[in-house]
Amino acid sequence: MCPSLRGIVKPTGSLWLNLFPLPSSLMLLLLIQLFSWCPAAPSGPESDTCSTLIQSRFFGHFLSSSTFPTAPCSWTLQNPDPRRYTIFIKVTKPTSTTDCIPRQLRTFQFDSFLETTRTYLGMESFDEVVKLCDSSSPVAFLEAGKQFLQMRKGPPRAGVKVTTPNASEDGEFKTEYLVVGKRNPSMAACQMLCQWLEDCLASSTSNRPCGIMQTPCQCWEPPPPPQLSEGDGCYRNGFYLENCLPSSNEKSDTDSNGGWSVWAEWKECSSDCGGGVQTRSRTCQSPPEETYLCEGVVEEGRPCNPQPCSGKGRHLTRSQSLRSVDSRKRDGVDQTASGEEWSSWSVCSATCGESWQSRTRFCVSSSYSTQCSGPLREQRPCNNSAVCPVHGTWDEWSPWSLCSSTCGRGYRDRTRSCKPPQFGGDPCMGPEKQTKFCNIAVCPVDGVWNEWANWGSCSASCSNGTMQRIRECNGPSYGGSECRGEWIETRDCFLRECPVEGKWHPWTSWVGCTKTCGGGSQHRQRICYGPFFGGENCPGDREEVRRCNEKRCPEPHEICAEENFSNVVWKMTPAGDTAAVRCPPNANGLILRRCTLDDEGIAYWENPTYMKCISNDYRSIQTLTREHLSKAQRGLVGDGVSEVMTKLRVTSSDGTSYSGDLLAIVDVLKNMTEIFRRAYNSPSNADMRNFVQSVSNLLMEENRERWEEAQLLGPNIKELFRLVEDFVDVYGLRMKDFQDMVEVTDNLVLSIHKRPVAGNADITFPMKGWKGMMDWARSSEDRVTVSKNILSTEHMSMEVDDLSAFVTGIVLYRNLGSILSLQRNSTVLNSKVVSVTIKPTPGSLSTPVEVQFSHLYNGTTNQTCISWDESDTSSLLGSWSARGCRAVPIDSFSTKCVCDRLSTFAILARLNPDMNMDKMQLPSVTLMVGCGVSSLTLLLLIIIYVSVWRYIRSERSVILINFCLSIISSNALILIGQTQTRNKVICTLVAAFLHFFFLSSFCWVLTEAWQSYMAVTGRLRNRIIRKRFLCLGWGLPALVVAVSVGFTKAKGYGTVNYCWLSLEGGLLYAFVGPAAAVVLGVAVELLCGSASPGPHLDVCCPGHHRPTLLPLPDLVRCV
Repeated sequence: MCPSLRGIVKPTGSLWLNLFPLPSSLMLLLLIQLFSWCPAAPSGPESDTCSTLIQSRFFGHFLSSSTFPTAPCSWTLQNPDPRRYTIFIKVTKPTSTTDCIPRQLRTFQFDSFLETTRTYLGMESFDEVVKLCDSSSPVAFLEAGKQFLQMRKGPPRAGVKVTTPNASEDGEFKTEYLVVGKRNPSMAACQMLCQWLEDCLASSTSNRPCGIMQTPCQCWEPPPPPQLSEGDGCYRNGFYLENCLPSSNEKSDTDSNGGWSVWAEWKECSSDCGGGVQTRSRTCQSPPEETYLCEGVVEEGRPCNPQPCSGKGRHLTRSQSLRSVDSRKRDGVDQTASGEEWSSWSVCSATCGESWQSRTRFCVSSSYSTQCSGPLREQRPCNNSAVCPVHGTWDEWSPWSLCSSTCGRGYRDRTRSCKPPQFGGDPCMGPEKQTKFCNIAVCPVDGVWNEWANWGSCSASCSNGTMQRIRECNGPSYGGSECRGEWIETRDCFLRECPVEGKWHPWTSWVGCTKTCGGGSQHRQRICYGPFFGGENCPGDREEVRRCNEKRCPEPHEICAEENFSNVVWKMTPAGDTAAVRCPPNANGLILRRCTLDDEGIAYWENPTYMKCISNDYRSIQTLTREHLSKAQRGLVGDGVSEVMTKLRVTSSDGTSYSGDLLAIVDVLKNMTEIFRRAYNSPSNADMRNFVQSVSNLLMEENRERWEEAQLLGPNIKELFRLVEDFVDVYGLRMKDFQDMVEVTDNLVLSIHKRPVAGNADITFPMKGWKGMMDWARSSEDRVTVSKNILSTEHMSMEVDDLSAFVTGIVLYRNLGSILSLQRNSTVLNSKVVSVTIKPTPGSLSTPVEVQFSHLYNGTTNQTCISWDESDTSSLLGSWSARGCRAVPIDSFSTKCVCDRLSTFAILARLNPDMNMDKMQLPSVTLMVGCGVSSLTLLLLIIIYVSVWRYIRSERSVILINFCLSIISSNALILIGQTQTRNKVICTLVAAFLHFFFLSSFCWVLTEAWQSYMAVTGRLRNRIIRKRFLCLGWGLPALVVAVSVGFTKAKGYGTVNYCWLSLEGGLLYAFVGPAAAVVLGVAVELLCGSASPGPHLDVCCPGHHRPTLLPLPDLVRCV
């Protein structure tokens, strides 16, 4: 029995395609054994109980009664590899087609089988080839090249009566299948396939072509190719196999088990001319008991060199008799040569035409007797007088015609002509024309709409609605076009009017309270709209009343009286309330002022706040920025963004008038950052500089009180930090190349570094070689180091598959500490403020950030590194926290902070108890001693001059006294100004007067040199010259200071640390320039005076007195 698995039949042993040529009887026995039917277990999508799947079988057959006992049933043959094998089917149709039901049995081939849905894909039908119910041809052949070939018996159609035939009835049909390799097919497979092809073509017509389109075997080619003989491996038994390889097991003429050996090569001809004989021999390889296998001659000959001789021919000397052997010699009987008897003449080789008869004889002799003389074989002609009939013969087939169809299944044919028979020969046998199917490509099938489905229900139960219906597209397949038209159709529907329930209009505003205090009432109303079409009325009340002003009425002492403050009239306001008046004409908004109670319960006015007032200039910039932001959010490109940034920089550099201006600037910068975040509004370098300068203008020292008023301290400072951090992110994203950018202003330094992910260098701040650094930034000893190990994708908090660069931003704030005002009792902010940000933000830092700060105060202790941490609510410093940072002291003047997070950093220190909290509250001892000694000495000189004035009265003495007064005034202002840095107005005045008195000192030196020169040259005139001296000593310095203040608007007069001229902006040259000019003038006058011939006294004394030169230089006395 054949082994059976579920739906799979697997053969054991060698496959048919690998068989070698066998004798016909042995091959027939093998076919009978292998073609025995072995059904597999049911499988496939057609039927779970009646289905057969054949796998790994290359030949077989089945009967319809056993394979299709019921309907539906299916039989499927699987091609092991469609690229290497082709399936051929032979269907022997039933002898009687009276009970055959057309299209009940259908034949298909499929590309593949989908196991999940148990469906076959890529179907192609063979019904037009098989035509089981067509009795015109008893046999149908077909060829299949896909993975599955299936024959499916479907259920009968309604109204058709079906009879189930038995195996013995005429309605049964037989199916044979053959799986043949496309290369090197076996001889057995080719023999059967060629027979099928011959039968298929013989029975084909133009209406019923042959189903076999091509074969891997070459049939109907009797003569072998010139280079091959029948002994070659690819030409066997009369047909040629394509692409085959000769078998190494094939033997040419004999079997190694016995019988004759192969003939030896022909020997040399016995004569060169006149006719000779060539011989060849063979040996018997059978044992003595099997001598019957060696019948025939041992040696045979053939004529050679028949051309006539010219007398020089060469003849062999030995006998040319051929030898023979029989069984008697094999039996060991030694007999002498005896009579030679001829056998009877054989039958004539042909009944007509040239034919021959032959007879033979044996030579019986002993080993020592002479050999028999004469030939062993004779031939004679026979039947030469009869003329043979010539049968009709076919000419060669014409080439196959082109396929009748460019797609789908078509057919092609070929023809041949017959040479007519002669002399009573038979006519040509076989068809004159052959037709077979061809399949160039599958025809595309366009999609076709199915019928519309019924309309669905209306989408609304009342009022207007819609209803829909759909249709499905059948197809397309094989590259056809999609169905054209809509797959869904919609139409309006209306069932009835929907009931509309009543709906309240919005409440009116509350009317005024009936009382201002002590408890009153106020009410509001609303109107009901509807209902309609049977709807419900509005639920609830139409009027609502509530209590108001239930607080007790204040006593007279609990009310702030009407007051005129800062040119604003404040009305009477109860304690606890806030009064509001309009801002001045140059601003928009409200001025707020709160009335509160003091410790004794008496009402008083607090200082007014201007945080709701915004100057008109800033209001217009704010409006423009919001318009550009609205365009950017809609995807529009707005022109003039850079102009807005320029206008903001220029306006903010002129200062602010109200605390609301600071809030407006912050709002404008936030909106500009959002605009620059859009891809089509990339910031330029000028925009970057204007942005950074505007932030610097926010941090100007004159804005400190307005910052406090605007309440941007503590948690509100985060808006400033976030603003700068967001801008670093946006600008760094727009930087095209890996580069560094730095911008230095009066109040901050911003550096942006764009580095590749695979960077190999640390980022240090500030970098060497930066140009354009201001003095305060150049002299700053603050340092920041960001390790290259931080810039790694291993520690990123987000997906950065496409990340190619990191952007690092570092900001050094010059005076942010004074605005933060973190001083608490004995603690003080002892450094500048530094912010470090990296985009994209790492989730954690593998290497800490190092920030080195220089101390602002000497003699402090307990240096603590703090960072901005909004999540730390337990810190006593608001959002400043000491977590995540540790302080590493470097020396008494600097401290390094090592932090494992990115934030804004600073140092908080404790003041020495012996020190005052304000470092500038008192000048240093050295300064006080120096200025004091200088002032006392000059004052003593003035006293001496005054005491002897009547003796030394002269222009030079007047110049000396004025010079001493300017120096004493300068010393006093230096001592006073060191304690007034917190007061901007006083500090500005001190700086301006210092500028004046220092210039006066230099100018009085120039005046003294001028006076000496005039005295030497004799051009001194008391009254006229004295006025010029006073103008030069006091007038020229006053003019220089007035011009400097007018041009700079007093900016630069006074800094955060001292009340003197600022080193920034070039204002210092207003002092250095005139001083250098004075020194140059003194040198010129001294040179000119030394070149004069000598002193010439021209002094007028009263009466008859005469001038006398005293011992003191240049002193004259009238005696």
